[in-house]
Amino acid sequence: MYTYIQIIDKDSKVFKGYVFYNIENEQLSMTIVRGMKALHRINIPFSKIVDLQINKFYGEDRISFIYQGKKYSFLYTGYGEEQYLEQHLLKTMKA
Repeated sequence: MYTYIQIIDKDSKVFKGYVFYNIENEQLSMTIVRGMKALHRINIPFSKIVDLQINKFYGEDRISFIYQGKKYSFLYTGYGEEQYLEQHLLKTMKA
């Protein structure tokens, strides 16, 4: 699935853009893309996610968490991906 993401690192550097992601083998796998070019692949084991938050950001749904000192925020883009991501993250975090 594709969704909009914001990544803030320890030095307050911000990346904003789109990622293609999938969930399998107890991890979130993301490929950051710019246009037709894949920039970077990130694999995040669910067991390493901390501070999971599901809230509103300027009236839109947002899912955010911390992984290795970076804050990942997925912003709702209208295609149902946030429900998919939320269900999988919550299911795994409760297990």
